[in-house]
Amino acid sequence: MRGCLRAAGILPVVALLLLPARAEAEPEGARRVEMLDNVFTPRIVRIPVGGEVEWANEGRATHDVTADDGSFASGRVEPGETTSRAFPIEGAFPFHCSLHGAPGVGMTGLVLVGEASVPSQTVPVGPGRETPPGLPGPEIRVPQDRPTIQAAVDAAEPGGIVLVSPGVYREAVVVTTPFLTIRGLDRNEVVLEGGFELDTGIAVFEADGVAVENMTARHYLVNGFLWSSVIGYRGSYLTAFNNGDYGLFAYDSAYGQFDHAYASGHPDSGFYIGQCFPCHAVITDVLAEHNAIGYSGTNAGGELLVVNSEWRDNLAGIVPNTLDSERRTPQRDAVIAGNWVHDNNDRAAPSFDLQYPAFGIGILVNGGRDNLVTQNLVENHETFGIALAPSADETLWLTQENEIRDNVVRSSGDADLALLAPSAGGDCFSNNTHSSSLPAAIEWRSGCGSPLARIPGGSLGAVFGPLERFLEAALGEPEVGDWRAQPPPPPQEQMPGAESAPPNPAIAGTVPEPVRIRDARALDVPASSDVSQEVTVLGIPLATSWWGVLVGLYAYVLPLVVYSAWVSIALWDLVRQDAVPNRTRILWMIVVLAVPLLGPIAYYAFGRSPIQASLRLMLVVGGLAIYAAVTAIAVLAGP
Repeated sequence: MRGCLRAAGILPVVALLLLPARAEAEPEGARRVEMLDNVFTPRIVRIPVGGEVEWANEGRATHDVTADDGSFASGRVEPGETTSRAFPIEGAFPFHCSLHGAPGVGMTGLVLVGEASVPSQTVPVGPGRETPPGLPGPEIRVPQDRPTIQAAVDAAEPGGIVLVSPGVYREAVVVTTPFLTIRGLDRNEVVLEGGFELDTGIAVFEADGVAVENMTARHYLVNGFLWSSVIGYRGSYLTAFNNGDYGLFAYDSAYGQFDHAYASGHPDSGFYIGQCFPCHAVITDVLAEHNAIGYSGTNAGGELLVVNSEWRDNLAGIVPNTLDSERRTPQRDAVIAGNWVHDNNDRAAPSFDLQYPAFGIGILVNGGRDNLVTQNLVENHETFGIALAPSADETLWLTQENEIRDNVVRSSGDADLALLAPSAGGDCFSNNTHSSSLPAAIEWRSGCGSPLARIPGGSLGAVFGPLERFLEAALGEPEVGDWRAQPPPPPQEQMPGAESAPPNPAIAGTVPEPVRIRDARALDVPASSDVSQEVTVLGIPLATSWWGVLVGLYAYVLPLVVYSAWVSIALWDLVRQDAVPNRTRILWMIVVLAVPLLGPIAYYAFGRSPIQASLRLMLVVGGLAIYAAVTAIAVLAGP
């Protein structure tokens, strides 16, 4: 996902108004194809001879449109951009995204022009879903047997192993052979180099059971390591740094594992698992730093564990999220446990605009459901330690039935625990060691097992900080770091026995391996004290810019004040009308109190109030107009 977030779940009216509009109806003879992450939809389109196809990037990643036979290529299409092509002759024209696929595998599509039929071999099925071969398979060494990793992978047989000697390999490797083990003999000295020109270090498309071990990928325009549409994958003892999107990336895949890996310097996330349910996947014993997001998981859950790892010095730490731009909504049923999540306030980390609002949050469940967050140590965050927030995409996804318990959360700027409004109910917080929360007394109000937790709610004030950052990103370029210039990591831990260990493909059922979740609360680490509690009013921190306070007051406080005035004046007016029968007054009171927003407005319009019509009009329309005008001024006058 690009980002992990759509405005970090920022749901207010201002954010919704800033979402992009949908496309207008297609002109006759033209077809529109959306590029999502990572699929074309529709995948097959038919147009008349001379018709045109427009490809619109509605995802968050960069895509392109490349003919399988090389006859046309669009070049890179950034999010929000489009590309088009006319087809003057009849025929079948298969295409793919070269960043997320190859001819016949990964992100592919087909244009049928005129009466052309679908060729039987236009989009060949990848070699996955086969029975695992006998092990061990043949061994190929690079550069001794083959000069490049790509040449070795192309020559390898299922169940075999490619052993890569130390060196710098300037190539983007595409893997379509299943059950391979690709292993470097030295994690720090076997380096895949993108040179800020190539797309992805190693990309595995529809090839089940491929394991990649003990090497480094750096300076790629998109990803370090990618698995797409596979059953069985593993990335062990891998280092990915300063790549233009993700470090280790698994998409539309199941039965996988990332372990003993490191990721830094990515403007989206260091580790990502997306569009899978059930995922049957584990991330364990990894370290993420200097990324926009340490872990991002869009619409991913179901036997998915993010455990026993360290997430530090990112813009934000761990962010499972729901977005409409990928399938299998909503995100649900993940376990986040045994992690040390700290100091995720790195303003110098690279970031796309949609990741920026999550700044300073340790663990953020963004529009997810039925997740368990437990036994984590979360400390030293400028905004929130652990937060639940809605995700505003094409659909407003509310959090629901998430369980936050048995964590130590400390040294958070706004609140250690936060439930952002609105929520659908059922989110609960229990037995957490913390000193502040929004709303206040969160474990009493939303304790696990308490009937009060079933009531929808949350804190409007808690939305203020992320909203301010969303507006800052929407109206200008926030000051963030360059992914190309992040500091390189120190040498990382080597895989034991890399030279002698047999092939170890990622066969579903053997991955993910069982894990024992540690209790991170017992970790022997120094307590953080760099972040002090902010002074807040109605959840709005005062230690911020004048613009931020103004947006916060007028976006959240003023509507509550105006609405409270509507209700109070209407009730006072009804109480003092002695000439009106009690039955009528009681019925109007019920309408005013029980019908949100429209109740008091209906009374002012139809309740025969003795208040002058001009004053009633000013009370309702004037209050709304002033609110809209001041909010617009605050937005336009902001940075």
